[in-house]
Amino acid sequence: MFLILIVLSLLVGTFNVSAADDLTGYKYEHQMRELIDLGIMAGYPDGTYKPERTVTRAEFAKFVVASFELQSEHEVPTMQTAAAQELTFKDVPQDKWYAAWIADAVNAGVVAGYTDGTFKPDALITREQMAAMVARALHAKGVLSEGFDIPELEFKDADKIHPSYIEDVKFVSFHGVINGDGLGYFNPKDSSTRWMVALVMLNGREIVFPTEPKAYQVAAIRNGVPEVVRQFDTFTQAKDYAKAGTALVVQREGIIAWIKNGIAVSNKFVNLFPGTNLAWKSGTQRERQFRPYVTQHTELQYRDATEDYVKVELADRVGYADPGSINLIPTEMMTVQSYFTRSGTNMLHYIYNYGLGRYEIAGIIGVAPAAFVEGQKYYSWDGFTFTDANGKFVTEAHQYFNKLNLRSKSNYTAAELDKFLLDKFPHYNKTVAGKLWTTSPLVGIGQALKELEAQYNLNALYLMAHAIHESGWGTSKIAQDKKNLFGYGAVDSDPYNGAYTYATFKDSIEDAAKRVTANYQTVNGSFYNGSFLGNKGQGMNVRYASDPYWGEKIAGHMYRADIHLGKKDIFKETLYMTNAGSPVNFRRDASTNYAALYALPENGLTVSVKETIDIPNAIDWFRVVPEERAYTNAYVRSDLLKLIPLAK
Repeated sequence: MFLILIVLSLLVGTFNVSAADDLTGYKYEHQMRELIDLGIMAGYPDGTYKPERTVTRAEFAKFVVASFELQSEHEVPTMQTAAAQELTFKDVPQDKWYAAWIADAVNAGVVAGYTDGTFKPDALITREQMAAMVARALHAKGVLSEGFDIPELEFKDADKIHPSYIEDVKFVSFHGVINGDGLGYFNPKDSSTRWMVALVMLNGREIVFPTEPKAYQVAAIRNGVPEVVRQFDTFTQAKDYAKAGTALVVQREGIIAWIKNGIAVSNKFVNLFPGTNLAWKSGTQRERQFRPYVTQHTELQYRDATEDYVKVELADRVGYADPGSINLIPTEMMTVQSYFTRSGTNMLHYIYNYGLGRYEIAGIIGVAPAAFVEGQKYYSWDGFTFTDANGKFVTEAHQYFNKLNLRSKSNYTAAELDKFLLDKFPHYNKTVAGKLWTTSPLVGIGQALKELEAQYNLNALYLMAHAIHESGWGTSKIAQDKKNLFGYGAVDSDPYNGAYTYATFKDSIEDAAKRVTANYQTVNGSFYNGSFLGNKGQGMNVRYASDPYWGEKIAGHMYRADIHLGKKDIFKETLYMTNAGSPVNFRRDASTNYAALYALPENGLTVSVKETIDIPNAIDWFRVVPEERAYTNAYVRSDLLKLIPLAK
């Protein structure tokens, strides 16, 4: 059933409608009486409203002006206004009741006459003419086409619409103000009745004069600010409407709840669940192991949103979060974003702190990829796949220490590790945690680091970097008072009193080595996601810390130490990643005749290759550093791994 725009009665008088009339029981009684109550529609002298009566051009000019409050004066225009006196239509005398209404419609840009200088006030208005007048009335009230990607018309008779009215019909149809007849036709040349016009006027007024706030609003981003253009009762209605736009967002109570493009930022500690029900899976071991979470103010790659969840991606993993824990920033409002850049041969990561409103940097974090150009900004959601500001792929380049299998041995001696701790301590003659530092508190742990490396097969350079990161180079109160370098036991609610106490720094380091090897670097460990630092997609970072850049930051400490001490570690291990689906089986010798010792559960997990085993007339095998510490060696077919493209 088609809709049109509201009709005003031409008559001055109004009538008592308490008794039954020709609207009583009529299908659109409610809509027509709403217009009567607004003073837009009135009845006839005989007490009727004639809902089936057709509408003239003069009548419709009055209806549009009154419905959208386009009068040139505050009061309803009289027969003789300045605007009316300026009319030049040959067939609109100034003393006619409709002269002032037509004049106001002309002045508002709603209507124009014919090329012969006439207006044809008594001609029945066609549907395409009504569409044009309503579209222009909406424009006059600030409802613009800007920000909307208005689709082409799908009416079967769209080719019958006059070319000058096509854009207007598209506009009012898109906004749901005027529709077709329910059979796929617009019927552009047909006239319309008062009840049809009433429905459309109410539709138009709902956009211009919403009677009461609705739960969801669609806002257009103009000059970086959301401006509400439409309201809806449901999220789905608002989202469907906004999806057709180019700069539209959905809001709920002034908070952005859906965007087409942009980023998501956590506003509190957030679990990234695997499904839309926002619950952890408890089935397979792998499903229990991979349970990522992030801290407040973390940038997330936005994918979609509903009223029940926000779909995001972080480090190539899709997750679902509670909408109340996520702020959405549309592209049109983005003024800042974390980025990477080159500084000489090194790479820097400028991380934007949305809480403090500033960029922060932890120092050089690794080798700048060869494709990086000095002075340019690059963006990445995983730390190794980089794009430019336009989202165009630039390079894939992984950081060696971030992907290093931490079962590997460091080439540095205890004395060299202590030298770094002595030389690069950043707080000499500074007060930190209430103490003036004149010595480096961690100097002397080098021997313990090397002993524990041998005992637990856990890289000493990593252990040192981890201790530096968690304890602030040993200056934290927990480190000084409790010899606790890794913060174990320091719960958020009471970190100092909850933190465990150790007799020595070595005891603290050994406890960390035990926990890391048992839980994070054993395939069956509770928090296993790969024996490397990684990010929120893979590696220790998935479950060890809420900071999505925790792995990057510790790898940065390792890189800076390696540079200072002579680059004895970087690129010494040959790093591959699993690349053949899951699981990838590792065996006790270079043959499938042997049962698997263990299996890595997915692609992308680091494997440190020690030797290539040449198999004549067959696929070569690799001897690798085993993921399970119960074995000295492990073997895997070479075609199941892929060389990691490292930044060099």
